[in-house]
Amino acid sequence: MLRELRIANFAIIDELALEFAPGMNVLTGETGAGKTIIMRAVGLLCGGRAATDLIRSDAEEAEIEGLFDLQDPQLLQDYGLDSAGQLLVRRVIGKTGKGRIYVNGSLATGAMLNQLGNRLIHVYGQHEHALLLKPESHLDLLDEFGKLGAQREPMAQAHDALRAAAARLTALTAGNEAARQRVELLRFQVKELRDAQLQRGEEQQLQQEREVLRHAAQLGRVCQESEDALYSGDQALSDGLARVVTQLQEAGRVDPVFGGHADALRQAATQVEEVAAALRRAAERIREDPERLEQVEDRLALLRRLTRKYDCSADELLERRSTLEDELTGLEGAGADAAALRQEVLARAADAWAVARELSRARQSCAAVLEKRMVEELRTLGMRGGVFRVVFTVSGSEAPQTARADPTNSGAAGLSATGADMVEFYLSANPGENPKALARIASGGELSRIMLALKALTAAAGEVPTLIFDEVDAGIGGMVAEAVGKRLRTLGRSRQVLCITHLPQIAAQADHHFAVEKRIARGRTTASARPLDSDERVGELARMLGGSTSAESSRYARRLIEGVAKSAPR
Repeated sequence: MLRELRIANFAIIDELALEFAPGMNVLTGETGAGKTIIMRAVGLLCGGRAATDLIRSDAEEAEIEGLFDLQDPQLLQDYGLDSAGQLLVRRVIGKTGKGRIYVNGSLATGAMLNQLGNRLIHVYGQHEHALLLKPESHLDLLDEFGKLGAQREPMAQAHDALRAAAARLTALTAGNEAARQRVELLRFQVKELRDAQLQRGEEQQLQQEREVLRHAAQLGRVCQESEDALYSGDQALSDGLARVVTQLQEAGRVDPVFGGHADALRQAATQVEEVAAALRRAAERIREDPERLEQVEDRLALLRRLTRKYDCSADELLERRSTLEDELTGLEGAGADAAALRQEVLARAADAWAVARELSRARQSCAAVLEKRMVEELRTLGMRGGVFRVVFTVSGSEAPQTARADPTNSGAAGLSATGADMVEFYLSANPGENPKALARIASGGELSRIMLALKALTAAAGEVPTLIFDEVDAGIGGMVAEAVGKRLRTLGRSRQVLCITHLPQIAAQADHHFAVEKRIARGRTTASARPLDSDERVGELARMLGGSTSAESSRYARRLIEGVAKSAPR
């Protein structure tokens, strides 16, 4: 979970430090006070995209640092990092557009941070419930609940293989000229990549060599001066050590203790000589070499051009060359044998549909569980009697073995990288009413609760320790808001929950309450945040209730907090 957060020079935040705890952590404050900025900073710690316009105007760089407590030590071992049960992530964003990422003190890449972040925090944004208005997003939500991501990968691979085979068939049957042009292009690309004589890891090695060459004079001077100080100079350390050793040896004839000291210093002298020798070799090796530097720069420029052209990393260029070679071999070998290629398309189509049917059966099973669990969740969120349905408008599980595997349409009709299923969520919010398409009948408050229920179920089934809910209370209030707050509090018993809200009914459910405030001093706007004690919580809830801290608002705020305390499990 996220234990500590420090933000500096980020948007309207000058300097901010917060300590979070297990359970439900709530951030409240006026609109525009900076709550969402804090959550955006957390998102950057988990691999979010950085933008230079978020750096405070009077600063050269922004810095965000987060300390996480880890329950799973395997998390860092997977990335070869040392761990003592904690993970420290530090991200620096510079105005030049260059940034730095550190994980437990070691430099890291954005891709690595994104992978780590997906296992540390899930963020549910304030507008995420709008996804429910797009039926095409419902399939992703179902798969997220069912943890079917691993099963979607072979589907995407099978679909890619089918499309590649279909493309080869199309190229072959579209006419000799089209096939010839494709072969010529592939031959040029394969030759270009072969002539480049690519090596795995070459880009990183060249970048390191470039830095050495750029600083050759400085490094050479350091080597020479250090070697002189250690060995060759008039007052070299090695000479001084030799004199001390001789003196201690003489003293050792009187007291053997000094002989032991002499032996220790003799070993140190040997190490000094070895370091000095290594520095001499380094000084001989490191030379200013503008010609070699130019060669390195040219080679890096070539790699950059190829990575842009082929839309992949430098290390992936070898795999891209192999893929192009395979396609070229296939086209050259196929010749006019379109019949064999059609059989390959049929086989690829059969494989893809087999995977699609298996994925569809898994989705059908998950959908039945989701329907039952959603009814229970919606009941706790104030929608008693509601009915939730996952309707398969097209189901891959119903596709016959060969009905779609027709070479005239490449066997891909009705298939995509996600399979053959199309699903849509249906809802009946009122008892006695038939469920109807959610995107057409649900109100804003219902959408918020449905998305919260979906995310709560998904989080409960997952392993991510921290969940962030950024203003998921859109369109609700009163008893419904209280029900939503209780659900978030319950979720906080198994996960750390960070929640931004404008509703006092939700804020009252918090285990830990933070107030975010914005001040203007000397013409500058600054956001800050602080934890609230019990009396301060009453005042903040009173403000949220009526915009003031009147006696009546304060009494009602205190009753809200006391009601939560009474209903809490003992």
